[in-house]
Amino acid sequence: MENELKRLLSIPDPLHFTEHQCEWLLDHIGDPNAEIRDNLVYSLLARGFSTEGFTTSQRKAIATRTTQQAQLFTGLNGSDNDNAFTRTFTALLGAILLETDSSKPFLTDNQTQTWIDWALKYLQIETDWRSYVPVKRAGRMALPMAVISAAHPKITTAQLQQALDVVANVLAQQKKPFLDDEEERLATIVLRVSQNPNHATGSISRFFNETDIIRWTDYTEHPHNNEAYYRVSSWKRLMMTLYFMAPSMQPTLLPLVTKYFKKMGYLD
Repeated sequence: MENELKRLLSIPDPLHFTEHQCEWLLDHIGDPNAEIRDNLVYSLLARGFSTEGFTTSQRKAIATRTTQQAQLFTGLNGSDNDNAFTRTFTALLGAILLETDSSKPFLTDNQTQTWIDWALKYLQIETDWRSYVPVKRAGRMALPMAVISAAHPKITTAQLQQALDVVANVLAQQKKPFLDDEEERLATIVLRVSQNPNHATGSISRFFNETDIIRWTDYTEHPHNNEAYYRVSSWKRLMMTLYFMAPSMQPTLLPLVTKYFKKMGYLD
């Protein structure tokens, strides 16, 4: 089956899959072998959804199996191990499911709400934020799923507020510098919330003001703690990212970013 699927990689889109091929791809979504996991399984799943290589029936079957197995949470309570591969690539598949459903609905309402809830819950409980070990980066790779969730037309007002809370929570848990543009990814979640017509009026401004107070209180109370510095520094970078990504937010963000530079001694 592996060689059979490898031959599909060289075939132009749209691809066509048998039921057994779909099952094999899902069976190997967290394969420890990067050649299989990255170059074969993920590549074919992504192409299958983006170019309509999967039939509607196959899309629904993939969504049903992936939702029922809940592999997004596999091994979360254990020590660092290869279960992170399964979580990482299930998160990427979840992003594909939600993004496809946004433009061409095929998920049931229950599946849609389940994946949105999972995307937000996952970032609150994932502990493996390793940047590259290699590809053991379950937390970081879940960020695209959260971004897509925040843009989904069926996300509720309460879930959008939860998405903002998740961003604040990720910053609160930070213990080391981010290395792979995590701040930019977190900023994109905030941007997508602000662009979603379902978000509550005033929620973005409250998010900025409340998070800023929390981050500076943390830093002031722990002035010699590197972790507190990493958190407030990442907060500054997130705000600077949004300053350029969302001009409408500039009046709110400018005084907060300026405050950072003054407190850190870069401005008089």
